[in-house]
Amino acid sequence: MNTRVEFKSAAFPKYPNEDAELINSNCWGKRLAEFIRDSLPKHGIPTEDILCEDWGWLVNVKNPDFPLWIACGVQDEFSDAEGEEDTSCGSTPGNNGITQFCVFVTAEPSLVQRWFKRVDAKPAVQKVVDGLHRLIEASPDIQEATWTD
Repeated sequence: MNTRVEFKSAAFPKYPNEDAELINSNCWGKRLAEFIRDSLPKHGIPTEDILCEDWGWLVNVKNPDFPLWIACGVQDEFSDAEGEEDTSCGSTPGNNGITQFCVFVTAEPSLVQRWFKRVDAKPAVQKVVDGLHRLIEASPDIQEATWTD
C-alpha cells in the first residue's frame, strides 16, 4: 500500500513567525498541514486539528476506532556526493521558492486493540490515502508527486 507521497510546490512557504512554534527549525510545513486539514474534507476525509511535532506537522483525521493521522513537512536539504549543496530538496534561494514536501498516513491502534481485537487499520489508511491522492491530483500547485510505501 503506497502511504507516502513526496512532491514539489511553491504554494506552502514557511510562515515568517513559524520558527516560534517549531521544535526543530528545519521541520516546518504549517501551511501544508492547514491546506490538508481544510481541503481533505472536500474529498471525503474528515479532519480535526493540526499539531506541531519534532519532525514536522500532524493532521488528525476523524476516526472513531483508533488514532489516524497524516504527517507532513518539508524534506531536509542535503549535500550531494561532492559535498556541494543539493537544491533539489528543501526551499533555498535559486529554486524559485519550490520546496520538496513529504506526506504520509499513519494509523495507531492501541496495543490492546492489536493483541485482542486484531484491528485491521488498512481499510481506514487506504481511505485516507485515496482522499489525499484525489486532493493532490486536484491541486495544480503540486508537482512531481511520487507515491511509495
